[in-house]
Amino acid sequence: MLTIKFEKMNKLMIKIFTSILLSMLIYNGLSQSVSHIVPSVVDDKIQIEYSIKGLKYYQVVTKTRLYVSMNGGEFQGPLKEITEDDPSNLGNGNHIIIWNALEEIPFTDVDLEFDVKVTIDDKDRSRKPFIAYIGNDVTPVGLRVGMIGKTSWYIEARGSLLAMDSPTYTYDGNTLIDYNKGGYYEFTGNAGWQAYSFLVGITQQISWNAFLYAGFGYGIENYILEINEYDYNNSVSTEKTWTKYEGYSNTGVEMNIGLIYRYKRILFSAGGTALNFKSFSWSGGLGYSF
Repeated sequence: MLTIKFEKMNKLMIKIFTSILLSMLIYNGLSQSVSHIVPSVVDDKIQIEYSIKGLKYYQVVTKTRLYVSMNGGEFQGPLKEITEDDPSNLGNGNHIIIWNALEEIPFTDVDLEFDVKVTIDDKDRSRKPFIAYIGNDVTPVGLRVGMIGKTSWYIEARGSLLAMDSPTYTYDGNTLIDYNKGGYYEFTGNAGWQAYSFLVGITQQISWNAFLYAGFGYGIENYILEINEYDYNNSVSTEKTWTKYEGYSNTGVEMNIGLIYRYKRILFSAGGTALNFKSFSWSGGLGYSF
């Protein structure tokens, strides 16, 4: 219990005894609390310092009430003649209430005990749809759609610029191991990735504007080389096609993980992808939340 001595004889004096009085009003049975209540006299008024702790990122203090007990009696209040340091920003941390005691309850010599109660409400965390561009160095063109807010979901598809150019042959670094035509071929020097990925995953809100995401699916990354095919009777190319460079290609289970940050309705994302636990890429995205 916290007790102060209040005397009005040309001056005010405060004496603090025993331990701090802990008090709180719990919203939804959660573990938020008001603690470290420390009163003092400032300019003929009583200043009460207190701390709020345990608020979640989606919770706000909507009302603060101050109560007083005199000479060990029942608490009176909520008191009316009070001002707060910043009533619009009551989060975790230290705060101050000023009570104009002599305007509200005239007295001369009493023991006072204080109790601070807060009302806590949840912000709206309802799920909101979003759409975002997403890509990495192998699959730079992609789309992610889903929901954010609490725990939710998304689906994602990415592709390379050569995603539709399927390879016809396989190159082992020396020769085309499955080339069986009656002619010959030459590499043109053109090369790139024939790659695409499809994933599903979850989003998890970790602060008011930050969300983790993680998903898994299937991906293909084929490094392909272009060739001209010829027959021995004609020096003009009979066909252009692609061959897969086996040593630089990868197919299998793909996973991704990262962070989405929300600025107003704009979404920025950054993370990484792993294909078959063999190839890794950084990814980034830009989106919009409705």
